[in-house]
Amino acid sequence: MQLIVRYGFLNHIDFRDAMGEQQSLSNWQSLADWQYGLMVLATICIMAGGYVINNIFDRDIDLVNKPENVVVGTYITEKTAYNLYFALNIIGVGIGFYLSRVIQHPSFAGAFIICSVLLYAYSNGLKQIPFLGNAVIGLLAAFSIIIIIFFDLYPSMYDGNADTMKRIYSILLDYAIFAFILHFAREIIKTIEDFEGDNEYGITTVATSYGTNIAKYVSLVAIAGLIVFLSYYIFANLTHNNYAFGYFIVFMIAPLLFCAFKLWKAEAKQDFTFLSKLLKLIMLTTILSLVVILVSMKYA
Repeated sequence: MQLIVRYGFLNHIDFRDAMGEQQSLSNWQSLADWQYGLMVLATICIMAGGYVINNIFDRDIDLVNKPENVVVGTYITEKTAYNLYFALNIIGVGIGFYLSRVIQHPSFAGAFIICSVLLYAYSNGLKQIPFLGNAVIGLLAAFSIIIIIFFDLYPSMYDGNADTMKRIYSILLDYAIFAFILHFAREIIKTIEDFEGDNEYGITTVATSYGTNIAKYVSLVAIAGLIVFLSYYIFANLTHNNYAFGYFIVFMIAPLLFCAFKLWKAEAKQDFTFLSKLLKLIMLTTILSLVVILVSMKYA
């Protein structure tokens, strides 16, 4: 996702500065390519660490819900998994400290620490607080976009490019909202998918606490809200851009409508597994829309 944002979108934006001179945004990014690669690596390490610790804590439950996907205790020992978890977090947070010094904002390293702590807290009980645990995952997904602003754009903002930077911030924040809602809806659907094992082990989720029907309705409301938000975004920003307008309708709005329809009809576990995978695909088409918008504006 972060690679698409930079190399498919940011690097190709041109603007006129306060003096009227043509500029490329790629000349005003704070991180060199290899440093941006380190930021991506740090994000991956911290997210992977969260995945590992979640698998450690959820091993018994996953033996019921997804026995074919259980890694801890099957392919690696619990001790090895813990070592991997600590290594991934040390690498991710360590890179965060390095990059925060590069951009001369040492306090920004706290962002990586907060993400690491939140992922541990999520796995160690936060996810058993209905809605809050699901929202945390959505916020972390959104933050993987917002962190680009903090580390790659904000440190290079000055009076000459401030207007352009603020417009880019606005676009990226809109996409962070898209990411939050998509991940939130998917996390609720996953509580329905995992209902059997969660219920057997007394895990508190939206589905086990309020029932699978309520969980379905919550996901439907989230998806409907995203459709409304996307529709507003399209008509406010893309009516003049036929290619981007068509892409949003065909590859984002239509799949979300299909997803809502399938969710309304869903009953069996495999239905919710399919919907979870479909939302992951919609996440990809959503972030790729940045490239479509840019290309259609420059070359249409």
